[in-house]
Amino acid sequence: MTDVTDAFRMRRRLGVAALLLALGAVGAASLGLGAVRVDPAEVWSVLVGQLGIELGSTPSDQAVAVVWGLRAPRLLMGLVVGAALAVTGAGLQGLLRNDLADPHLLGIGPGAAIGAAIGAALGGVQAAIAGGVMTGVLAAFFVRRLARTRTPDPNRLILAGVALGATLSAWVGFVVFGADRAVVPPIEFWLLGSLSGSTWRGLGTVAVFLGFGVIALFGTSRTLDLMVLGHREASHLGVDVELFTTIHLIITGVVVGATVGVAGVIVFVGLLVPQLLKPITGPFHRHLMWGCLLGGALFVAGADLVARLAIEPVELPVGLVTSILGGPMFLWIVSRRRRDA
Repeated sequence: MTDVTDAFRMRRRLGVAALLLALGAVGAASLGLGAVRVDPAEVWSVLVGQLGIELGSTPSDQAVAVVWGLRAPRLLMGLVVGAALAVTGAGLQGLLRNDLADPHLLGIGPGAAIGAAIGAALGGVQAAIAGGVMTGVLAAFFVRRLARTRTPDPNRLILAGVALGATLSAWVGFVVFGADRAVVPPIEFWLLGSLSGSTWRGLGTVAVFLGFGVIALFGTSRTLDLMVLGHREASHLGVDVELFTTIHLIITGVVVGATVGVAGVIVFVGLLVPQLLKPITGPFHRHLMWGCLLGGALFVAGADLVARLAIEPVELPVGLVTSILGGPMFLWIVSRRRRDA
């Protein structure tokens, strides 16, 4: 037993080191590469200059505008959104004991997009975040009601979410096409996601929601370890399964609603990242969620970098890139579940 624990501990340390190195590389590339290339030395000058530290060379106004005004908030937005989505995915998979659980497959993402689009039409990014949070929570409640039985059925909950998501995606299109196109982002933003509109102000607002939400999800990690044993077993160990499921889905609705308000629906992050990290972090959700913070941040920031550079000067939706990676993974999980059934 000790040997197994030591092996997992070493694997986690190596995994964290690799993720941190990859994050550093992606971050440096994201700040320097794009339609306007900025030399690494000038990128560094811009960053330290914002801290009030003067180096020998002064960066150009263009470099400051591009690196600090555009790319830095976009990079940080990708990091926080990716981390939040991956953590919610890890939590949902533990809650429902199902590797297919994902906030967007459950319909929470499309539900949040409706409120976020209405909010964007009424009052900008803060209203979009607030609208996304409200309708994200409502979508989570609705999914919970659809699947409510005396003993919650994880498979039924996911099927209800998929059906709800398909319906709500159509309503997102209805809201977007009925709104002022000059104010509300286009339909591909809401259904495929984008970080192109990231600002420092939007980052500050969404970070509050995501910070509280992610901390709350970390607080559920021990209970999630019990839920994996089975809902009946968790109930025998003192867990109020009905109440815990409802509270967990509400927290998920808040987190996902906030991400959708600033970045649209970025699919497969919550599905793919936990599946890749579980062999590294081990079975406990506390370790898995810490890994997902780094892995989700890396996944979305890296996907956004690919979206910007793949076919310059055209910028792809970041959700399109995550779908290219996540779609085959989804099919692999489904086929594996059928073999194991």
